[in-house]
Amino acid sequence: MSQLEQVEGDLRFVRDALASSDRPKSPAALYFLWAAAVLVGFVLVDFRQALVGPYWAVAGPVGFIVSAYIGWRHARRTGQVSAADGRRHLLHWGGMLLAIALAMLMPSRGVLPWEALNSVILLILALGYFTAGVHGERPFIWVGALMGVGYVVVTLVSAYAWTMVGVALGLALTVAGIRGGRALEAAP
Repeated sequence: MSQLEQVEGDLRFVRDALASSDRPKSPAALYFLWAAAVLVGFVLVDFRQALVGPYWAVAGPVGFIVSAYIGWRHARRTGQVSAADGRRHLLHWGGMLLAIALAMLMPSRGVLPWEALNSVILLILALGYFTAGVHGERPFIWVGALMGVGYVVVTLVSAYAWTMVGVALGLALTVAGIRGGRALEAAP
């Protein structure tokens, strides 16, 4: 192999590595996981209010751990393992989970009625998803914006508002997962 062929091969490797770094970082499974969790959790608000707290007390932390594992496994499989990216994701989503846990202090101390806690959590989620899109994966921008619209809907509409918002967010996350999956398949 001549030096020119070696340089060509090296440049092809660098070009392929750069092209693959533009791929979406999260696998479609993460979008589908949260689409299902959100749909079930939001519908519960309208139909089985007593189950909302226990559901999210389990689904939130377990979903966080499962998401971290799926993301780590995906990064290993695609050869894009980055400890810095992993820490950034854990800090972002873990910080959002902590903010939600801390928000529960408000109704427990009488600062906010328990009935308003779900709306406050949706507002935290909207900000978390939106900023994840600004600093990372672009589909989260419009999912976060949709959550913000959902916050307005659940604040102003009384009949089945949480179910409507849950269906809309479930669909949005599913579409984002499908589109992200297609982008991964289409990439060289």
